[in-house]
Amino acid sequence: MLLDKSPGERARVIDELVKKDNFDMPYSIKKTLSRSVIYQWLKEYQQARGSVDVLVPKERCDRYRFRKISEEQKNALMRWRFENPYRTAEGLKDELLAHDITSQSPVPSASTIARFLKTVGLDRKSLLQKEGNRVKVRLPFEAPYPQRIWQADTKGPNLEVRDPDNPGEVRIAKPILFVDDHSRFFPAASYVFEENEEVIMLLFSRAIEAYGVADILYVDRGGPYRGHSLKKAAALVGCRIAHTPAKDASAKGKVEKPMRYLYERLESELLLRNPPPSIEEANEYLTALICQDYHRSIHSSTGQTPEERFFSFPAEYRRFVSPKALSMIFLPCTKSKVTKTGLVSINKLKYLVPDLNLYGKWVQVRHDPMQRSKVYVWYEDRYYGEANLYVAENDYLKRQELEEQLSKMPPVHIPDLAEVPRFSYLERKLAAHRMEVLEMELNEQLDQVNAKRGVVKATLIKPPNKEPLKLPDGEFNMDSFTYLLTILLKRKLDAHERLAAHTTWRTYGPFSEELTRKTVGRLLGESYPVSDVYGYLDALRLAAHSSE
Repeated sequence: MLLDKSPGERARVIDELVKKDNFDMPYSIKKTLSRSVIYQWLKEYQQARGSVDVLVPKERCDRYRFRKISEEQKNALMRWRFENPYRTAEGLKDELLAHDITSQSPVPSASTIARFLKTVGLDRKSLLQKEGNRVKVRLPFEAPYPQRIWQADTKGPNLEVRDPDNPGEVRIAKPILFVDDHSRFFPAASYVFEENEEVIMLLFSRAIEAYGVADILYVDRGGPYRGHSLKKAAALVGCRIAHTPAKDASAKGKVEKPMRYLYERLESELLLRNPPPSIEEANEYLTALICQDYHRSIHSSTGQTPEERFFSFPAEYRRFVSPKALSMIFLPCTKSKVTKTGLVSINKLKYLVPDLNLYGKWVQVRHDPMQRSKVYVWYEDRYYGEANLYVAENDYLKRQELEEQLSKMPPVHIPDLAEVPRFSYLERKLAAHRMEVLEMELNEQLDQVNAKRGVVKATLIKPPNKEPLKLPDGEFNMDSFTYLLTILLKRKLDAHERLAAHTTWRTYGPFSEELTRKTVGRLLGESYPVSDVYGYLDALRLAAHSSE
């Protein structure tokens, strides 16, 4: 009604429209239009040459930008809401005001916080599904240093190789891959025919022998990764096995993605070969591809090559175990009870344990399936020596029966020295001494490996902020000391414990940050309870006194 009119007529029509108060506007309580709005619509419509879309409501050019929220506040809000979806916007606003790092910039309103969380998919409705099930929200994570977390997984079956038992036929081979979370380096990778616990333990032990012990092994809930032998062997060398949530394959994304790389670069090429390769040839190609291409290519996430990032970790922080100890620790493990006569039963065979203190107790027995003459006895993660195969002639009652039979027999002629074996008393004592030395060396080595784990972790894991414990002049003071204890022990100290920490500092301090980390890390590596803060303070007092 305005386009084809002269300016005077158009002005009269607009005056009539302005006087009306019965306009129905969606999502608005207004019933009138202003003269400036009508002229603005007319101008936009004429400039667009009749395009109706020009009058559609427009989005703001700064939508989703949230200029009033700083980066520190955004990171904190995302972390807090992800941890607990029931935290309200008002509660998050109060939490921003409670911390120095998040209160330096103006704190946004609760409505702004709610809008920001909704744009990043962290509003309560997105985090919660029906009947209380959580939505799987992935936030970026990376281990703080190499050897902290290893991930392992099996893929397939995709690759066909020649069957070594049936010439002319093919068999499916599956790849098993170990990945370092921090550097994306492959400590172990191999194609295998059977995916079982023994194969996983063999690859894991080879990786430990070459690169040292990892703090955590992160695997799925498959049967080969949940075996009792694997769990006990990892615990002995100071490695904790963690499992992903059920039916959550994307939790191991850092090991799932390299599987696709192997399929595209290796398996797709080997599948075209005729005849197919053997499993030895496939593993040789796999090693060459990883060493020559993957480990030396810059990773898109880290900006470094996996090889460079992994080997930048100093050797003094790596925890190594000797091949002899690994060969014994990573054997199949079975729990068995020692009888009153000192026997344990393994695979329908009986073995005589070497220590009387183990009689009547449940022990862990490690055995080599290829060597049935002896087994290795452990109790409460301590090595107690070899248990040899039991025969009836070694039993006391059987021996008494034989003596009775011998007493009824006529005297026998004593043979010459050349006809009998040499008396082996000293040799037996020497063998027993060597076994005792082996037990001591193995147990001491395991103690050192587990103790070093706490020291390395306390030294490398820094607080989230850059030097939050340092004053402007670089002094490590009493408050910094108390805060460092809470970081290392991973819990808050109550009023009595804080008072004890301050008293220890004033009486026996000051302590250096290096001494605090080293002493507390040593006790954590020895599995000292974190609830006993007074024990840690006594150890610090003794360490400070001995250093003087």
